[in-house]
Amino acid sequence: MTVAVDIRSHVEFLDAQYEDFQQMKGLGRRQRECLLRDDLKGLSQAMTQMQELMVRVRLRQRDLAVELDDEARCRPEVAERVERLRHLIASVAQVRSQSEEVTRMLLHQTRQEMEQSTRQKRATRGYGQPARVNEPRFTDGLR
Repeated sequence: MTVAVDIRSHVEFLDAQYEDFQQMKGLGRRQRECLLRDDLKGLSQAMTQMQELMVRVRLRQRDLAVELDDEARCRPEVAERVERLRHLIASVAQVRSQSEEVTRMLLHQTRQEMEQSTRQKRATRGYGQPARVNEPRFTDGLR
């Protein structure tokens, strides 16, 4: 009976972790969309929710101290959930890397805009001042 209870606790643990990682994946997509729309408020909210989920996953991992031994991993219901969780975690990592790429792209774009603005400021500084015509560029000591 304890083996069945133990397996059930493993299954419940893995299901809870799966649900939280599924929510993380959705939040990761939402963060990327907020970045693209320049929605800082939405991005902040999504990041806060993501942090809460990450804490919950870590606490559950620590509190339950679930160690999946070889015997438990051989059980089909546990093995299936472990594999699903692995694929989901890889998917969450992929969404995160896509969001990082979008962030890098936006950072590069912002830097280009700042450089363009700086060039425009330099160009307008001298605009409207009288032209320097017939000023010697080199002196031979006579002028």
